[in-house]
Amino acid sequence: MTTAKHHSKEERDTATMSVLMFAVFATAVSNSIIFAALSDLQDKYGFGDAGLGLIAGIGFFVGLLTQVFVAPFADSRQPKNLMVLGLVFACCGSVFFAFGNTLWQFIIARAIVGVSFGCTQPAARAVAAHLDKSRAAERLGRLAGMETAGIVGGPLLGGILLDPLGLRSTFLVFSGIALLGALVLSVKHLPQLEHNSESSKLSLTLFRFPGVRIAALTTMSLFLPIGVYDALWDRYLTDRGATNFAVGLSFLLYGLPFVLLSRYGGKLADKWGALRVALYAIFIVAPITGSYGLFTTPVAIILVSMVEGIFQAISVPASQATMAAVAPPGRAAAAQGLSGASNLVAASLMAFTSPLIYGHYGPATTFIVAACFMLLLSITAQLMARKHRLL
Repeated sequence: MTTAKHHSKEERDTATMSVLMFAVFATAVSNSIIFAALSDLQDKYGFGDAGLGLIAGIGFFVGLLTQVFVAPFADSRQPKNLMVLGLVFACCGSVFFAFGNTLWQFIIARAIVGVSFGCTQPAARAVAAHLDKSRAAERLGRLAGMETAGIVGGPLLGGILLDPLGLRSTFLVFSGIALLGALVLSVKHLPQLEHNSESSKLSLTLFRFPGVRIAALTTMSLFLPIGVYDALWDRYLTDRGATNFAVGLSFLLYGLPFVLLSRYGGKLADKWGALRVALYAIFIVAPITGSYGLFTTPVAIILVSMVEGIFQAISVPASQATMAAVAPPGRAAAAQGLSGASNLVAASLMAFTSPLIYGHYGPATTFIVAACFMLLLSITAQLMARKHRLL
């Protein structure tokens, strides 16, 4: 009987993970098309480099607000409802991109799409970590792998579709993917999260816990360069002579090691300690980030990005599992929302500022600055962890 119950729970958990991975993938792929389309939008509609930062940064900023104010509702209500709502926002934002023709319309479209990450991803991570705490990092690694597959799949598919279909039709294809995700998720069952009287409070109230502050700094360090990539990766590779297809392929090759290895990276974190694994991995990822601006050919840049993807597959699941481990009872989604919001603070600042640094000082300085901030955040987290005896 015990064995039968174990197998039954394992089957339910597997089914739940399949649904969560599809929702996370659909959200990510709908968001990430903008990575491949930014230079096309700039070239067609003639806005300056600062416009790249505004479009990229506003998505992060809106996602931040959503994860602080909206994500905690998943703790006290059905997490599935919030995830479906996020996919609907992704669909609507893509439609707005398709029919926009000015910088401000694109900024609004990016803001609408940005809401989807704040609704869907924290709830999905909270549910995945809640299924079995002893395997939290492994399952978060599987989710992170699917999210990355969506993030790299969007630019790849976008790079393939943009030239033959144009901007409008390409964005409509991605709106259809988000709509399909919402329809599929709406008919599936997901478990509720543990909740109590604290569950309805804002994510920011969790900062009073030292472990949460340490976990937030750790995830911020890892997510900070994403702001640079969001705003400049397409532009940088294009400046180095890459075509739209090459830019899209670069996202695939960056994400491939992550997709394949993130589950095993999570297992490593479950075995050796999530916080320890995350902090030590950052000291490898940061120098890799700082080296991007030193290379002058797309092939060299893409090869370096694949090396980064290997170490990100270890560090990202570990950082997410760290936040899951320090979350108080009844605050699982709020903690993941706070983690996401912290990430977006770092990424937004880099997305807004990196195009300006790039324009004035070039790529080498831009990527070195990002690497230095990564190290600063991770060293601060490590010192705090030792002070509170969490390492």
